Amino acid sequence: MLTLTNVTLHFGERPMFDEVSLFIGTEDRIGLVGRNGAGKSTLLKILAGEQRFDTGNLGRPRELTLGYLPQEMTHDLELTPRQVAEKAFQEAQKLKESLERIEKDLETTTDNDELMELAEMCAHAHERLNALGAADHDGQIETILKGIGFVGSDMDRPLKEMSGGWRMRAELARILLVRPDLLLLDEPTNHLDLPAIQWLEDLLKTYPAAIVLISHDKTFLDRLTKRTVEVYQGKLIDRKVSWSKFVEVRKEERERQAKAALEQQRYIEETQVLINKFRAKKDKAAFAQSLITKLEKLERIEVEDEDLRKMIVRFPPAPLSGKLVCEVMGVSKSYGSKEIFRDAELIIAKGEHLALVGANGTGKSTLVRMISGKEPHTGEIKLGHNVVLGHYAQDATDTLDPKKTVMETAEYAASEDNMKRVRSMLGAFLFSKDDVDKPVRVLSGGERARLALCCMLLRPLNFLLLDEPTHHLDIQSKDVLKEALKNYDGTFLLVSHDRDFLHGLTTRLLELDDHRIRDQHMDILELIEKRKALQASDMGQSSKRETVKADPKDKAEYHERKDREKERRRLMNQVERAEEQMAKLEAEEKELQASVMKSGTDAAALQKGYDRMSEIAKRIAEHMKEWESAGARLQEFGDEIA
Repeated sequence: MLTLTNVTLHFGERPMFDEVSLFIGTEDRIGLVGRNGAGKSTLLKILAGEQRFDTGNLGRPRELTLGYLPQEMTHDLELTPRQVAEKAFQEAQKLKESLERIEKDLETTTDNDELMELAEMCAHAHERLNALGAADHDGQIETILKGIGFVGSDMDRPLKEMSGGWRMRAELARILLVRPDLLLLDEPTNHLDLPAIQWLEDLLKTYPAAIVLISHDKTFLDRLTKRTVEVYQGKLIDRKVSWSKFVEVRKEERERQAKAALEQQRYIEETQVLINKFRAKKDKAAFAQSLITKLEKLERIEVEDEDLRKMIVRFPPAPLSGKLVCEVMGVSKSYGSKEIFRDAELIIAKGEHLALVGANGTGKSTLVRMISGKEPHTGEIKLGHNVVLGHYAQDATDTLDPKKTVMETAEYAASEDNMKRVRSMLGAFLFSKDDVDKPVRVLSGGERARLALCCMLLRPLNFLLLDEPTHHLDIQSKDVLKEALKNYDGTFLLVSHDRDFLHGLTTRLLELDDHRIRDQHMDILELIEKRKALQASDMGQSSKRETVKADPKDKAEYHERKDREKERRRLMNQVERAEEQMAKLEAEEKELQASVMKSGTDAAALQKGYDRMSEIAKRIAEHMKEWESAGARLQEFGDEIA
C-alpha cells in the first residue's frame, strides 16, 4: 500500500535517517517506537508527505486516502468541534459530484477502454461513499464526538474557548470520520482521559484501516499493534510482534549477536596464531597468505548496543512532616454556572501515594491547583505541620524561560544547599556537558519535561503534586520515574491517564465524579474492570433508574460514611496537635538544658530551670498519651500512625 525505499535525511550536519526502507500493508498495525529525539515524528511526517528527504523514494497509490494526526498543528479557532468533524464529509460531497460527472460520461462514451476506466472509477467512488457512511453523517458525528469526550453544548462551542488538548480531540474526530485507508497517529492519547482512551482503543481494534501509531503508552501499543518498528541510530528495526514481545525479541537477538561475535573473535585469534606461525616458513607461506585473505574478507559481526542511557531519578530524602499532610474540608468550586466540586472532603496522611483519576472536566487539575494555593475556592484546605510542597503542573514545560540555558534554569530552581549538586543532577537527567549550555527554546518536549522534573528535585520537598508528569517522556524514562516514585519516602498526589504507569504505583485512588472525591482502595486496573462491569450492567437501564426512589439503606450508609470520615478527621487533627505541642515542648526543653549547663547561673535561676523542665516532662507525657490513644483509634480506620 505504501512503500519507503532507501530514504536518507539530514538536518544540517546531523544524520536523521540512513537509507531506511519500510513497507506498510493494507492490514498492518504498526507501533513506531524509540527514544525521544530518535526521529519517530519525523518519519511519520515523511509517510504523510509533509517532510522532504534527501534521497530515496516514497511510493503510494493515487487513490490511497490518508489520515494524519501530528502532535502539534494549527486550528481554525472560529470553528466548533461539530464543524471540524463535518469537514470529514467534504470528500463525500466531492465524490457525489464526481459520480454525477462519471455517470454522464458513461452515457456518452463509446470507446471500450474509456468505458472500462470510467466503470472502475465509478466502482471506487461508490466504495468510498459506503466506507464514509454518507447516509448518516449527523449520527456518526454525534457518536464520535461523544466517544472522544465532548458533551452536549461543548460540541458547538468555538475552539478558541478550548484548550489545545480539546482542539486536538476535534481534529482526531474529523480524521476518524474520514475513514482513511491509512491512519498515521502521533501520540493520540496525550490529551485523552481514561474513558476516552478506552473508547478510542475499542474503536481502533476494529477500525477498517492500516495504522501506524506513535505512543508511549505500553498498554495502548500492546492492545492495538501486531508489528513494532524501532527508530534507532538512523535505522529501522522491524519485527512482526507487539511492543512487550518486541522488548523480549530484541534482548534475545542482542544475546545471540554477542555470543556469535565472541565465537567469531575466538576464530580470528586462533587464525591469527596460525598466520604468525606459518608466514615465515617458505613451504607454508602460501597457506598463511590464504588465511590472511580469508580474515580480510570476513564480515565482522556487530553487536547492536542497547541504549542504556536513562534518567537516574532518586528523590532526596523527604524532610520530616506531621502525620497529617493535607486536609480538604467542605470545599466547593465553580466556573460560572459549571459546578466542579460541592462540599468535597479529603484527608491525606504522611507517606501516602495517591492518584487522582476521572474523566476530563471532573476537576483533577483544579484540585491540584487548589491544594497548591494557585486556585481560589470556598471551604478550607489546610496543609499539615512542616509540609513542604512541590507542584509539577501540566504546563510545567511551557513555563520554563526559553531564553535561559539549561544550567541557568536549574541553578535558578535550586535551593542554596543543592547549588553544588546542579551539574550532577542535570547529568542524571541526561543533560551532558554541551547540553547544559543549550537555551531552553531549542529543547524537545521530552527534554523540557526532564528539565522541569530535575528542577523540582533540586529543592527539599515532602509533598509532591504531579499533574501529568509523563507527558512527552519516552517509555524508558517513564519506567525510571515510576520506580523513583515507588521508593519515595514522602507523600505524593498524582494525576495521570497512563494505566501502565499507575498500575502498582499507588496506595489509594481518588476518583472524581459527581462533584465529589470518592475513595477507591484498589489498583487502577481493578477500577477499570469495575467501571466496565458497571457500565455493562447499566446498559438499557437508565430510564428505569430515573423512576426508582433512593433506597433508605443507601442513605443510611452514606450518613454512616460521612460520620466515620468526620471522626477520622477529628482523630487526625488530635494526632497533629499532639505532635506540634510535643515538638514545641521538646525544643523548649533543649534550650533550658543548654542554659542550666552554663557556668555562672545563680542557684535561684537553676532551680527555676529545673522546675520548668520537670513541668515540661509531665506535659510531654500527657501529649504522648493523647497521641497514642488517637493513634490507636485511627488504626481501627485503617490508618497507620506509627
